[in-house]
Order: sequence, then C-alpha cells, then structure tokens
Amino acid sequence: MKIFPSALSMRILSKVAIILSLAFVAPVSPASGLAAQGTAQQAYTPPLSPIEEAEKNGTALRLSLKDISKLALQNNLDIAISDTNEELYQQKVIQAYGPYDPQFIIGLGYGSSKSPNTNLATASAVGNFNQFERANWNVEFVQNIPTGGGFAIDYNTNRSDTTQAFALFTPQYNSSATIRLTQPLFRNFRTDQIRSNIKMANLDTKLNDSQFKQKVVDTITRIQHEYWDLVNAIRDYEIKRESVKLAQITLENNKKKVEIGTLAPIGITEARAEVSSREQEMIASEETIFSAQNSLRALISNDRNADIWRQTIIPTDSPEFKEVKVQLDTAIETALASRPELEQLTLSLQKTDINYNFNRDQKRWQFDLVGSFGAVGVAGPQSFSPDGTPRIGPEFVGGLGNAYKVLFREGLTNWSVGFNVQIPLRNRSLEAYMAQLKIQKRQTLINRKVTEQQIIVEIRNAVQALETNKKRVETARVARELAEEQLDGETKRFQAGLSENFRVLGRQRDLSVAQGVELDTLIAYKKSAIDLQKAMYTLLEANDFEIAKTSSDNVPESK
Repeated sequence: MKIFPSALSMRILSKVAIILSLAFVAPVSPASGLAAQGTAQQAYTPPLSPIEEAEKNGTALRLSLKDISKLALQNNLDIAISDTNEELYQQKVIQAYGPYDPQFIIGLGYGSSKSPNTNLATASAVGNFNQFERANWNVEFVQNIPTGGGFAIDYNTNRSDTTQAFALFTPQYNSSATIRLTQPLFRNFRTDQIRSNIKMANLDTKLNDSQFKQKVVDTITRIQHEYWDLVNAIRDYEIKRESVKLAQITLENNKKKVEIGTLAPIGITEARAEVSSREQEMIASEETIFSAQNSLRALISNDRNADIWRQTIIPTDSPEFKEVKVQLDTAIETALASRPELEQLTLSLQKTDINYNFNRDQKRWQFDLVGSFGAVGVAGPQSFSPDGTPRIGPEFVGGLGNAYKVLFREGLTNWSVGFNVQIPLRNRSLEAYMAQLKIQKRQTLINRKVTEQQIIVEIRNAVQALETNKKRVETARVARELAEEQLDGETKRFQAGLSENFRVLGRQRDLSVAQGVELDTLIAYKKSAIDLQKAMYTLLEANDFEIAKTSSDNVPESK
C-alpha cells in the first residue's frame, strides 16, 4: 500500500494550485486559468521517493507489523544469543545429576618384597631371606543413590608366592566379593548436596526461561517501534515532497505574474527561497528513511549477505487511528499475574529456601546406617606334612578357577552392620550463613513489593500516555483541518488582492507542519499502545516464544 497524505489534504493542495494559477491575471477566464495550471504542473516533476524507486526496480519488500515481528523472532541476533542460554542451562541440569552416575574402577598391580629371616614364624624355607611376590586384579562398582547414601561392590583377585616355611599355599590364589552400603537416617536423608544442586539447576533453567521471554518482549517492542518510525519517515517524506511540489507551482505562477506585471520580482525570490528550504527538508527526510531501513534490517536479519540488505522494506500497516480500550484495574491485575520480573523474584525466593533447608539439615546429628556383606575364596597346590599327610582340604586344592568356586560355594562369608554417629556441638560459620539467608529472603520479599509498586506505576503511566496521545491525535487532526481551511482562505484572499505572496507560502508551510504533527501523534499513539501491551506482558503469544527458541538455529555459521 502506497503511503500518501490524507485525501482531504490532497484536495486542498490541488485546489490551492488551481486558485494560484487562476490568479495569474485579473480578470482572466476559467479556461485560461486551467491552461496556466497545466503548464505550471508540467514545469515541475517531483523526484521519485525511495519507495517508488524500489517498486520501479523490483527491490520492494512489503511487510506488515506481524511479518516484521515474526522475522525478528526467527532471526534477531539478541534473541538468538538468549536462546543459546536455554541449551546452556539444560546442560547444567544434566551436570547436576552427574554424581548419580555409576563408576567402574579396575585395578591391576604386581609387587615383590624381600626381607631377612628374623622370625621363626615367617622364616624362609630356603636361604636366609624371605621373598614375597603378589599380583592382583580388582574391580569396583560405586553408585550414589537418591536417598542420600550409596553402595559399592568390590571384586578382588590376587596371586601370591612366598618362601615362608609355614605357608600352606604356594602359590596361593585369593578371591573376595563385598557389598558395602551407607544410608543416612537423619542428616542428608530428606535433602543433601546432590539433590539441592539438582533443584537449584532446575530453578536456574526456569529463571533463564523467564529472562528469555523478557528479552524477547523487549526486543519485539523495540522492533515494532522501529517499524512505526519507518512508517513515520516515509509519510513525512511524502508530506514534504508535496510541500515542495506546491511551492514549485507557486514559483512558476509567480514567474508568469511578474512577466505580465501583476507581481513584483521579489515574489519570485520569495518563492525560490521557499522551494530551496523545502527541498532541503525533503532531502533530510529521505535520509531518515534510509537510516530507519538500516535499523530495521539489523533487527530482523542475522546474515549480512541476506537479500533484505538489498531490498527496500515497505510497511503495509497504516497509522490510521484505531482506539485501544483497556480498564486500568484489569491491566494492573494482568501485569501482576504475568510480569517476568515477579516470576524471577519468586524463583529467587525458592532458591533461597532450598539453600536454607539444606544448611539447616547440616546442623542435625549425622546418623548413618552402614553395612557390608561378602565372601572369600582361596585355592592353591597341595602341601604335605613330613609324615606325608595332606595339609589342605581337597576343596581348596586347585588354581584360580577353584578359588572362584570356593568363593561362591563354600559359604566363607563375612558381614557387618552398624551405625556411625557424628554429633555437632556448634557450627558458628553455618549459623551465620543461615542468618544471612534469612536476611536475604527478607530483602527479596521487600524487593518484590517494590517491583509490584513499580509495575503498577508503569501500567498507570502507560494507560495515561495512551489517553494523552489519543487527545493529541484529536487535537492534531483539528489543527490540520484548520490549517487546510486557513490555506484555502489565504489563497482566496491572495486571488482577490487582499493578501501577499509570502502569506500564502507561510500558510502552505503551516499546513505541512500540521500534517507532520498529526502524523507524529498517530505514531505516538501506536507506540503507546505497544508500550502498554509490553507493560501488561501481552505483546506476544505463547507460541511466539516457541518460535523464538529456534532462532539460534537460523544463524549462519554459528555452530
């Protein structure tokens, strides 16, 4: 949709041009006046606007406010950066579960020792030195459990050789399996460091999600403001271009009047000066369009090589006045129920409570149930006493395989059960930290009250700004209509010889200013409606946030 001044303004400007052309000579016939008007209009062709040039060369890109918002949700770099934080905090949650990951430990070793015979019980059967060699291979499985305790399973095997005279097995094969369990019954039973860290990580994820939504809303608010700034710049250019066109027609008419002697030459000078002044304003407004285009492109594009940098964005939404009605009480209730700042403070309170409950639990007695159960196996070659009697029972005679059989079949078990008790007498460091947490919680509650008051004030100001801008729109419309009437009247007075050329030019400028003011008030009303939606946290729908959560995937070369 092409953006032009209002239809009434166009009719007024056309009428003024006709009246000025009829004022070339007095008296003059209507036919000759219209002919002069045609000649004047043909003498000046207004330059193409940036929008018309884009439509001519095929680079025009028509986008509505909804289209712009969708592109921003998908491609805005600030949103993409915030989106990556979600993945970061999800990984932190996974990391918090890390202590529950089981561990599998394998140990291999070999050792040798040599010592002199100093004890009859350990004396060597050969020579003056006792030599002991040992090879071992062990396996251990360790696992923490969500009740605050943990268990471990050990499976150990070794082979030993010795020169001791009284050793029954040489070499000797040993195997053992043991299950150990520790379970807190008081401290760390309902909460412990691992579970507290998991809760904290989950709250951090929710906190980041709330901050992400806040970032999206802030960014979309800025983008929508930029969109209406672009609309304002384009319309302002059209107003100034029409003003230049009207001043140029006046200049041509004044030249003809000077030629026939009905106007002093100073009239041409005045008209030329006015044309030059208005052309400067038109050029400046064209630069504003380019700047607004670049600002908007940067907010909705994440690739400097994207086509949008070679296209001209043409807004399709018009700033015509559409009243937004909202009840103050409803707006306040909506904001207090959905604003992310309050949600973030609530999550902060929950984090403080988790931290406090964990540290309070650490003041309790530590009362842990501990137990173990295991079995052993042993095997080796048969040995005999001097009279030829076997020293080892047949079930223990054999190699490593037989040691494993003994482990599981012979019932050589061992077990234990008991309690470990730790009684804290005093922990001033912990008590002081808990007192700090209480103070921190009280501060957060006070801060929440302050934030609620700030939100209420923000809503009140936003509603008041909406009402104020509505009144500004109404008064600006009246001012523009009056400026049109004044220009029409001044032109008629000039035709009748009751006014001067500079007064007509002044009325033309007054109309241009009035049109600009009316446009500014319409844009301000649109922006105040956006600000109110932002304050109420109703600017975007829930599915829009889901679209924004994929924005980081759309950034070229970001992975």
